[in-house]
Amino acid sequence: MLFDLAVLYLSSLPALAHDSLLFKNIDDEGVDGIMRIYDKVHQINKQVFIAFDKQSSYSDETYEILQNNRVLQLASNGHELYGKSWNREVKNETKL
Repeated sequence: MLFDLAVLYLSSLPALAHDSLLFKNIDDEGVDGIMRIYDKVHQINKQVFIAFDKQSSYSDETYEILQNNRVLQLASNGHELYGKSWNREVKNETKL
């Protein structure tokens, strides 16, 4: 992740995307530090897009950074993308 951020800072690349899977093996303090770096990317007129699970599991600072910078937040119970959970199995589904 730090290599990706270095490339973002040192190149003409306009944006970076990180999936939630990348955060799984990083300790909480590491995630907090990465969030602080993400929070400063706008100063160089670039963007970071992340998929992030369990934001309430991290520090208050990380939670605040995520809340202040989010564009889209998905959740269950009607807050799924397109209003539907695509990982649920449906019986007797009509085939196209």
